[in-house]
Amino acid sequence: MQEYKQVLRFLLYALGLCLCWFLLYDFWLSDLDNWLTLQIVHATVYTINMLGYNAAARDIMIQINGVDVVFVYHACNGMVLMALFAGFIIAFPGPLSKKLIYIPLGIVLINLLNILRVTALALNAHHFSHTVDFNHKYTFTLVVYAAIFMLWMYWVKRFSGMTRHVDAQDIEI
Repeated sequence: MQEYKQVLRFLLYALGLCLCWFLLYDFWLSDLDNWLTLQIVHATVYTINMLGYNAAARDIMIQINGVDVVFVYHACNGMVLMALFAGFIIAFPGPLSKKLIYIPLGIVLINLLNILRVTALALNAHHFSHTVDFNHKYTFTLVVYAAIFMLWMYWVKRFSGMTRHVDAQDIEI
């Protein structure tokens, strides 16, 4: 019965967080969304330049050698993924003190991973433009979601207190 209470608690938290997200987005989070998109663009340009290329930003377009290569839409800035990550950690059991450390660290990791993703897509567009759609839709999506899933699983196994070892005697045949 305790397991059902934990699942119900998780679902109620998740539903509440989703409602808060939709209510707050129009009032406050849309400005954060715009800022994050610009931050991703400028960090990507900086990274590409550090790799020896001549990159520049034109609003939310990334250019290499004066040629437009990647347009960073708000949907690609990682904010929704950061919110999903944080929402899962908030809704899942675990000590608040560890959540207050783990959530910001996870968000930083997701942001860095997204900068690397956009950098790779820009370089992909520069060198092999015919593969950008595939890599954008599949390769990098799989990598980013797998990384977030690993962060969630690390939380569940390390901090949630919900894992227990199953002995052979616990299994009914």
